[in-house]
Amino acid sequence: MIEENRNVTRPLIFLDMDGVFCFDKEHNSSTLLKNYSLEFSKNPSYWQKLVDPNAATNLKKLHEEFSPTYVMSSTWATYLDRTQIVEILCRTNLAYVANSLHLEWRTPRALSSTRRDEIEEWLQHYRVSVQPFIVLDDYQSGWSLTHSPLALDGHVVLCNSKIGFTEVTLEEARKALSQQT
Repeated sequence: MIEENRNVTRPLIFLDMDGVFCFDKEHNSSTLLKNYSLEFSKNPSYWQKLVDPNAATNLKKLHEEFSPTYVMSSTWATYLDRTQIVEILCRTNLAYVANSLHLEWRTPRALSSTRRDEIEEWLQHYRVSVQPFIVLDDYQSGWSLTHSPLALDGHVVLCNSKIGFTEVTLEEARKALSQQT
């Protein structure tokens, strides 16, 4: 219960993985989702290349500055459970994200839902009204967010899916969170 109360005042970051942190042609989430198993997960070279180190460093900077709580809005959460997501985050030097997952750690899924629908539904059910938040996504999977009220209100930071979460998008995220606190 103490952890849950602490999370209320912390900013939220809705986190997509593909196109934001994972964009290597050989080591990507498609490979991960098709081949996830204990044997596969023990292969250290795969994990070193799955998450872009520059994108991870930029997220770490944001994390150190704002100490956010994370909600997975990635399609990964459709195919992997919380335990698997935590394992992956820890193996890819994103343990601080795993340790800061919200109790309601993922957005709801439906066959016909868009990323925007899923995030708006999550916010409606779980967000405290004064809680700052941003959505980190890419233009490809986050297309439904582009001209949404969430974006128009300054809550959406979209990345180029070939270069991910760069220093430029880090600054956008910082600005978006700072304006809400």
